[in-house]
Parts: sequence; C-alpha cells; structure tokens
Amino acid sequence: MTDPWLRDVPAVFRALADPRLESAIPRPMTGPLEQACAHWSALHYTLSSLLGWASVGRGLAWWYAAGKPVDDSPVLALVQRVWGGDDLIDYYAAWSWLPPRVGYELPQSAVIDGGPSPTWLARHSRWPDEDWWRSFVRRGQVHHHDPFYGGSDPLHLSIHHGPPTTEPSENPLVHLIPEQRRAVLVTGGLDHWLADLHALDARLPPIGDRSWRVEVFDRRTGYLGVYRRSRVTGRWFTGRHAIHMRGHDAHD
Repeated sequence: MTDPWLRDVPAVFRALADPRLESAIPRPMTGPLEQACAHWSALHYTLSSLLGWASVGRGLAWWYAAGKPVDDSPVLALVQRVWGGDDLIDYYAAWSWLPPRVGYELPQSAVIDGGPSPTWLARHSRWPDEDWWRSFVRRGQVHHHDPFYGGSDPLHLSIHHGPPTTEPSENPLVHLIPEQRRAVLVTGGLDHWLADLHALDARLPPIGDRSWRVEVFDRRTGYLGVYRRSRVTGRWFTGRHAIHMRGHDAHD
C-alpha cells in the first residue's frame, strides 16, 4: 500500500484468508514510532473498513461489555489474537473512547499533579466503568508508543482508517452471478478496493430486500473477503450485519 501507516494491512487480509499466515502480522512491542503507527493503524483499518464501523469506540464498548465474543466474527477473533495479548488492545480502546480533542501526554505516575482521572474518564468517555479506568490508569505505559499516551491522537490513527484514496482503480474486473446474488470483484490495487466496491454498487441490479455478496480480490494481496452493503448505514462490511451495526449510532 502507498500509505506507510497501512503497511501491515496486507498481512491482515492474508491472515483472514489463511490463519496459518497470522504470524506475519507484527505484535505490539516497544520499537520505533513508525512501527507503532503501522501496527495500530492496521487494527484501526480493520475495524473501520472491514467491519465497517463508523464509530470504533461505540463498537468496542459493545464488545468489551459483552465479554469480547469472537465466535460469530473471524475479524474480531483475529483482533483478539493479534492485539488482545496482555490486554494491550486496551490502549487502543481507551483512545477510541475519549471525547474529541482530549488526550494525555504522560501516565499519571509520571506527573506530579494531573494525568487521566478515572472518575472523569468514566463520566465523559464512551466507557463508563470507573473500575476499569482505574486499573488502566494504574497500569501506566507499557511500550514507548501507544494510541493513548502522547496526546489526543499520538499515532495519527484517525486519518488512517481506510484506503488512502476514494478513486476507483482504472481496470477492475467484475463478474456478476445474478441468480445467486453474488459478484466477484478483482480490484486494480489494494488502495482502491473500497472505492471499487462503492463504484460497483451503482452497477448492481436491484434484488428487492436482499443484498449482493461481493467476493473481493486484489491481484497482489489475494483474497480480501466477502462484502455486503448495509441498507441501514450505506457502508460495505464483511461478516454479520448485527456486528456491523454495533459500530453505528443507528443501532439504537
């Protein structure tokens, strides 16, 4: 991919297609800033563009409250295995729950007076569990770079939630199988797969209250998954619609 923040994304797609390739996705660790940006951006991309969550914070609040179920979602199962080790995903979840323009430069243990207050966080964030916040704040910073500490968006994840372009590729291949409500899309490049899906939507014949299932491939990366377009949110997603809706205010 052309965006260096998204360099780990192809490994995510390959691992979803073949779990034996999962070890190619880097795990959270202490390392250069660029490495942390790529690692956590791959998670942000996965939840935003594959599950189609418009609000990752909302989706993760549901997931945490439900006990982090994975049986109905290969995507969430991968997320738990790759980013859930040692509960390091908590740093990403905590960042996603913060109100806009709120951030913390240093852990509470590193400042004389200040730092994140568990009581304030429970009252003003998407996650109202004060005990959870208290435990999280007490834990402090594990690695040099994470999504929570260092400002309101220290890894600049908010602008790397999906493919870096909204322009369709020049020569995508499309094959329709109307009697099965299926289509096959071979995108002209991984940067364009989601834009190609949006462009394809205008070409798909209406099929009443049913949805087209589009198998997406990239010539270099391989199989990207099966996607549907939600008639409620208008977004493309893979997996169960009920899980897709958990990342949207329309769920209520």
